Amino acid sequence: MNVRELIVGKEFITDRKTYKYALLRGYFNFILFFIALFYIALDSSNGVYYFIPWYLLMIVVAVVGVVINRLRYYSLSNSLMIIFSNFIVFIFADADSPMDGLFFYFIGTGLAGLILFGYYQRGWGLAFVALSVVLGVIAFLYDYHLVPPPRLDPMGLKISFVASFIVGNLTCAFIVYFLILENHHSEKVLEENQKQLLQTTQELKDSKERFELAVKGTRAGVYEWSLKDNSVYVSSYWKELLGYEEQELNAVSIEFFVSIIHPEDRDRTSQRIDQVLKNLQPYQGETRLCTKSGEYKWFLDSGIVKADSNGNATHVIGSLIDIDGRKKTEKEIIIKNNELAKTNEELDRFVYSASHDMRAPLSSLLGLIHLSEKTNQLDELRLYTSMMKDRIHVMEGFIKEVTDYSRNSRLELALTQISLPGLVREVVENLGYSRINSKMNIVVDIESELFITTDPSRVKVILNNLISNAYKYHRDDADDPFIRITAYQSAGKVLISIEDNGRGISREHHHRIFDMFYRASENSEGSGLGLYIVKETLDKLGGDISVHSEAGKGSTFTFALPLLG
Repeated sequence: MNVRELIVGKEFITDRKTYKYALLRGYFNFILFFIALFYIALDSSNGVYYFIPWYLLMIVVAVVGVVINRLRYYSLSNSLMIIFSNFIVFIFADADSPMDGLFFYFIGTGLAGLILFGYYQRGWGLAFVALSVVLGVIAFLYDYHLVPPPRLDPMGLKISFVASFIVGNLTCAFIVYFLILENHHSEKVLEENQKQLLQTTQELKDSKERFELAVKGTRAGVYEWSLKDNSVYVSSYWKELLGYEEQELNAVSIEFFVSIIHPEDRDRTSQRIDQVLKNLQPYQGETRLCTKSGEYKWFLDSGIVKADSNGNATHVIGSLIDIDGRKKTEKEIIIKNNELAKTNEELDRFVYSASHDMRAPLSSLLGLIHLSEKTNQLDELRLYTSMMKDRIHVMEGFIKEVTDYSRNSRLELALTQISLPGLVREVVENLGYSRINSKMNIVVDIESELFITTDPSRVKVILNNLISNAYKYHRDDADDPFIRITAYQSAGKVLISIEDNGRGISREHHHRIFDMFYRASENSEGSGLGLYIVKETLDKLGGDISVHSEAGKGSTFTFALPLLG
């Protein structure tokens, strides 16, 4: 029996997504199993034995999780593994010193919960992320000592920290590797779609050639224009193509035909008619004609010219073929090709920049770990630990930005009526907990009765990025640093402004600050994704944004939201 059969059983799983997550769930249980074995060996070597029953319990839970997974009780297997993992990490993190690195595992448990429950059960996934965060904070702030704390010398503490850091990072790396595999699968799907689009384009080209070669015998509206008396005969199907009844349009003139041509096509069509009458050559062209209902539709207009013995044109005989569906398809193909090109370009830039932005804090972490291994000074160790946390926060912020971008591109609008001042205050309060600046003066100037119908989660993303930037780029030398948030209705829109007196942005950067991964200066603290996500999110909401900023004087970002609903 191979590993895959051990995880999912011998019975075939038809759904690829179910099979993929069943494998991932089994791998996580294996990780839990081997982590327990690892710590049994590590604690035994340090003479610590009273944790071993807990490790044995981890092994039992991992085995039970695999069995439940094989029986296809997937939600139960998810819940058992995530809840137990959070519980066991909390037990050990509460007992041990924060310096031993066990808190790294809360990152893994949070990510595992989010991944295992997936998009359709994202509420549960986010709940388990919140559980990991809450348990981690409790374990850090309070000492319940549900199990006796170990007595480790400084070297043992270092070994425990390095071991926890390595195993915790490997676990997170495994989760990220799973996401990379999913991204690779998405690229394959895009490639297949591109092949299908190219095939459709070729089919359209072949269809056009068939139209040119088979005017007669097709369901085409035929007309004959007599130049002598300027009268035009039109067939019944010609009338039907334009939405008229058989008894209508009994007297048609060339002036009527010109009048129903789309204004943008009129000059081009008139020039073609003049050229045809002059050269007496067959003609063919695409033009938009106004139907009886007032709608313009695309037609293929083609025909030949008859001439008398003196070489003067006497009749123009042609046909109309409805190609409106084909033109719409061509337009859709152009749009999809442009979207595909944009997606490929953004994907290339994203992979390059994301790998760079994630590698930098990891390299810093490795350097800080190396420095912490070289010193026994408590003050230096605390400094290094604080700096490590800063690097982790940088990675955490970058992952959140990537998640916001992904959700905005995939999820449809969820319109809800909300109190705009309440939403703004919620964002401000949440940021206030994480952005410590006692001098910052936050002013919210919005009418208390201002309600709008929009997608609140997307508006939160916009506000969070703009207000967070105002916090991040305030001036340390300002006597009265402030952030002023205002909103009002105007011309069917809600205009929201975030003004600050921070560092500001030089004018030469204004036209690029909403580009992906663009940083206005080398001193920028962010990843360059924040304002790009703001612009993409507003595009999804049908809104727009403008900026007024001067270096050293502050910035004002104003974005407009349509009054939906």
